[in-house]
Amino acid sequence: MINLFKKIKSVINKRYLRTPGVEYLIKNMDNEKIKRDHINFWLNCSRKNKNFKKIFFTQNEKADNELSFDIKNQELELNDEMLNSLAYNGLIIFKNILPNNERDEIIEYFNELKINRSIKKKWEKGPIVTNAFNAAHEMFGLTSIKNFKTLDSISKKFSKEIYGKIVEPTVEFRYLKMGEKFESEKTKGNTFIHTDRFLPHFKIFYTPFEITEYDAPLQYLLSSHKINDQYIKFFTNTKTFDETDEMFKKFKFKKKIVLVPSNSLYVAFTNGFHKRSQFKAKTERSMVFLQYVENFNKIDYLIS
Repeated sequence: MINLFKKIKSVINKRYLRTPGVEYLIKNMDNEKIKRDHINFWLNCSRKNKNFKKIFFTQNEKADNELSFDIKNQELELNDEMLNSLAYNGLIIFKNILPNNERDEIIEYFNELKINRSIKKKWEKGPIVTNAFNAAHEMFGLTSIKNFKTLDSISKKFSKEIYGKIVEPTVEFRYLKMGEKFESEKTKGNTFIHTDRFLPHFKIFYTPFEITEYDAPLQYLLSSHKINDQYIKFFTNTKTFDETDEMFKKFKFKKKIVLVPSNSLYVAFTNGFHKRSQFKAKTERSMVFLQYVENFNKIDYLIS
């Protein structure tokens, strides 16, 4: 009965209540007034959340260039320097973030993904082949954040600081392996610079292995998460919601390519501009994504 209730709740959250994206804007592409009213309605709801107001709606007054922090396998304690850096840049990176036993546990999950078999690990969905890319083979699996004590603690801390309350994420394991020497074709919503949605929003990324320039690293345009007139104008008038739109050329943001050692975690506000780089070699990438769009949903924005 509990599992049935959980499945029903997941379907409702995913289909009807998840954080608004750009689907409605695409559906009403030729009606500027409807798009503007829709954007303003949800942004006005977001402004009522004091955490959102500080992070997303307050414009930067001074530079904060420190993006990376070495945790040295200790428990993460968020401080003002870290939170101010994230609020300013829209991105923060932590090295040596998990204890070795938890990193090893996550690697074991990826080992099952690689062979497309569930053996000992607690998968809620998968492993499955996604067929999402022409040049790369992708395996996908869902599990619970409760399986990872430190990662769960980190998620709670960031969701509390950003959303104003603890929100349980969906935990996606994604294993990508290049089948060719390089990735020649770009993919919409992935390897083009884009935004996930116009509302305040974040993701947590964790990699147990090193990410080099050849391994499809994240690219992020620093401070592009800040919501101002130019930001609203882009979403109201854009036709593509990515770098292919002429309006995108008016933005002047500094790009950060996230190259990290093994056992690194980064947090990004993905209402800001970002993309996955294209693979430059016949290599592979193992990444855990913590997503919050289902469990911090329309109701939460409305009652902020």
